[in-house]
Order: sequence, then structure tokens, then C-alpha cells
Amino acid sequence: MGDAVQILKDAKSPFAIRGGGHMPIANAANINSSGVLLSSFGLTQLSLSDDQSTVNVGPGNRWSNIYDYLEPNGLTVVGGRLGHVGVPGYILGGGVSYFSNEYGWASANVASVTVVLADGAVVQVTPENEYSDLFWALRGGSSSFALVTNFELKTIKAPQVMVGMASYGSDVAEKFIDAIHSFTVDGSKDPKAATIPMAEYIPALGTASYSAILFYNGENESPAALASFLGSDLNATTSTFSSRSMSDWSKELDPALSLLKGSKQRFYVLNIHASNKQAISIVHDTFMEVAREDLPVGVLVAALAFPAVTEKFITASTVNGGDPQSLDVDGAPYIWVEESITSVATVSDDDVDAFYEKANGQIVKNLEAAGIELAKFIYLNDANPSQDVFGTFPQENLERLQSIRSRYDPDRIFTDLMPGGFKVA
Repeated sequence: MGDAVQILKDAKSPFAIRGGGHMPIANAANINSSGVLLSSFGLTQLSLSDDQSTVNVGPGNRWSNIYDYLEPNGLTVVGGRLGHVGVPGYILGGGVSYFSNEYGWASANVASVTVVLADGAVVQVTPENEYSDLFWALRGGSSSFALVTNFELKTIKAPQVMVGMASYGSDVAEKFIDAIHSFTVDGSKDPKAATIPMAEYIPALGTASYSAILFYNGENESPAALASFLGSDLNATTSTFSSRSMSDWSKELDPALSLLKGSKQRFYVLNIHASNKQAISIVHDTFMEVAREDLPVGVLVAALAFPAVTEKFITASTVNGGDPQSLDVDGAPYIWVEESITSVATVSDDDVDAFYEKANGQIVKNLEAAGIELAKFIYLNDANPSQDVFGTFPQENLERLQSIRSRYDPDRIFTDLMPGGFKVA
């Protein structure tokens, strides 16, 4: 990989790097015939340390590979919530996990990263060695700095977890919003609990449906933290919430995602202060209203997810020198509202982005009318290309990221010759 970077640098050839697969943005990890694609598809190494405290992971892996590999030892890692998600883009964007309310960002649980620098050198980066500044930058600074050839991830003992999908039907919006608010404000104080509440509008049916992925790091079949989603107020029509390994969960959920093969996805993210239930209602109601009226023809699903980001998530992420995001703990808990549009392949990105512009413009207008301000931070891994991710980082952190890039890549190889993805401006 080091030789390849040098050859491309000398030839001034544009290039892209592809890991296991994460970002659904055209050319984020690909390039047309004007350049060269470097694929880490073959870098799928997996090796557990002698004391089983860390696992070496190649960037060609997906999280399901790692969960399968660690399962016989009763171990797992702070990794992707879906097994089919690729490793490097996820970690370099920070990485939100079911375990994050307990252990913080996935990137907060990395022991070392082996990278190729712009000069072709291959170095191991840790929070303690001479490359500690680069280690910090890779914890959410994305792809402006180096190419990753190995992650050393900290393992956690979790042979079994409680996880599953609960479905609630279509006429439960108000109770669903109550459950989101109740969990985020109260239930999420138990760091072992996590949820991904989802509201999905399906144009072919003309209605919204509601569900939630529920998670608990333990053997409790009815944890108090998840009472708002497991109790009698919001009755599940079906539920698979049960004890299993992360490997088994991936095997259960991922086959359904194969049905989307050949479709397109596009994201947008909003950040709201979860203590204000009205904000949740406004986001939900406005998005659904605009979706009913203005979705492009060919959209299969327009969805909202409402995962909580807690105070413990933020404080757990301050290990090893912290990270470039430096989230404001005083504003927690947050909800990073993940908007996703799934469509047939012929729907243009411009048409989807026009919908996002209208829907989110109206959301902001309605929030402002209610005297509610959005929280500032935008999570890179769920962002739309139109969103200024790095503009929401603390200014001093952005300047530090730019300085680190200048130190390790003064010729901007990983910015200009490798243009894909979000770059430090």
C-alpha cells in the first residue's frame, strides 16, 4: 500500500480507497475512470492478542466478521450496530455502537492504528507514542490524514446480550414519541441500554410504521431502562428481543438487508436536545408531512431513527486524550436524528437532496417558531454531502486537525488526489 501511494503521488493520479463499505455517498469510497481504486478487500486479517484484551482487525472486514471471530471466546468489541457495515469508515467517523452509552465512541476503544502516511511510510499510531496527535485526528477526523491497514481494538467480555426488534404498527405516533423521550431522559441513564427507534414512511402503503431495535448488555429480559418500549403503554405487535451473541444478532438481521441490494440510500442528520419532547414531535410530524407530499417517485422508504446520545457516552469518550468532536456534555442527552431515504437506483441524488432541503428547512422553521434551537454537532457517518460536518467541531479542534494534516500530508495527497469523503476544510 505504501508503494502504491508513492506511485500515485508521483504520477499525480487521483485515487480512492475502499474498505469494507460504509458511506452511501457517490465517490466517497470510489472513483471513475479518471483515477485508481485502492481496495482493502483482501486485508481481512483477524488475530486475538495472547491475553485476549485486543484484536487486530484488517480494514477489509465488516463487523459481522469480527463478531463471528470473537464469539468462541465470549468476547466482542464496540463496533457497528449492523454486521454488514464496514470497519474503517465507521471508526474514522467516530462510530456509534450499541455499547456506546457504556464505552463511548468506537474510536475511543481503539488501542492502535497502523497507517500508510503520505510519504509511503507505514507506522503504528497510538495515544502514547510520537504519533499521538495523528491518533487523536483519526478519532473522528475521517480520511484526510492517512490510509489504514490495521486497527487494534479493545475487546469486552459480552458472550450474550439482550437484543432484538420490536414492531408497534402504524397508529402509535404519539405513544412512540413518548417512549423515545422517556428512554432518552430516564432509561438511558442505565449505560447498558440502547435503542434505535425507527419511524418509516412507505409511499406504496401511504402510511408510517413504527419499530425499535432494543439492546441491553446483560441477561435481563425486561430491564427497567427499556420499560417505555417493552411496557404496556406502547404494545409491541411482534418482538424478537432475546438473549444472543452479537454474532447471532448479525446473522438474524443482515439477511433482510440483502433485499435492498440494487437500491440507493442517502442520509441526513439533525441533532436535537432530547429533554425537549416537543422537538422530537416537530421533527417527526414535519418530516412525515413533507414525505407524504413531496417524496420523489421511486422512493421505497423515508425513515427517521432517534438514537440517544447520553452524558456517559460523552464522558466515556474522553479517554486517551479525547477526540476532535469534543461533544458538549452540558447539552446531553442528545438525539441524533438519522434521516434515510431508500430508493430505486434511477432516483437522482439531486431529487433526494431537494426533498431533504425542503423537509429540513421546514423542520428548522417549525422549531424556531417554537423557540427551539438545534444542537450544533453533526455526526459525520450519518451526514449528507451538503452538511458542513467539520464546521460543527470546536474551532480550536478544527485548526488542530488542519495543523496535523499539514504535518503528515503537506502536499494534501489524501485531500486533493484522494478527494472522496468528508475532508478537513
